[in-house]
Amino acid sequence: MKRIPLLLGVTCLLLATGTQLRAGASDKKKDVFTIRIHGEASPEDGQKFSVPVTLLDSRKTTLSIMPLLNEHDIKSVYPFKAPDNTGGAYLRLDGHGANLLTEYSIERMGRGNVLAVMVNGRQVADLIVDKAVRDGIFVIPSGMTMAEEARLVNAFPLIGQENSKNQKKKKQPFAPANIMLPPKASDLSGASAPVQ
Repeated sequence: MKRIPLLLGVTCLLLATGTQLRAGASDKKKDVFTIRIHGEASPEDGQKFSVPVTLLDSRKTTLSIMPLLNEHDIKSVYPFKAPDNTGGAYLRLDGHGANLLTEYSIERMGRGNVLAVMVNGRQVADLIVDKAVRDGIFVIPSGMTMAEEARLVNAFPLIGQENSKNQKKKKQPFAPANIMLPPKASDLSGASAPVQ
């Protein structure tokens, strides 16, 4: 008779411990990578749908709270080194993103409107809409860090290699060991200094 309460108590303890272990495992923070491209808001949008910001060139404007494009609209990427030693990237958009960008750029071209690019919440570039974009390629000209470029390449296939097996299932995370780094001293052994 005393075994039943003991067995029942042990069973309840095991169930409670198992539930806590599973709850603890679900609290693990996911590694999130976001790209948000916000268009300039119009005066009719009001305060609920726009937010005042200071652009990278110190100009004050308002941006739409809802992004025009985000990371879900990106099909593939191609990172590059910008002249200011930051990173840039070509973003090939899917059909939905390409249509949104085309419509926005046709509607707003020539008005001096801005598209603000945010990577993980950090403003990296402000682009003036000066012509229609019909090819579905959005360019982040500069402002990205090497770590952001590495995460971008980990998250998306490279442009032109979307159907490659290596790009669909990346087994090893991309490491920025070979991009945008100055040569090591061992790489320069035997090299002559440039003539000035």
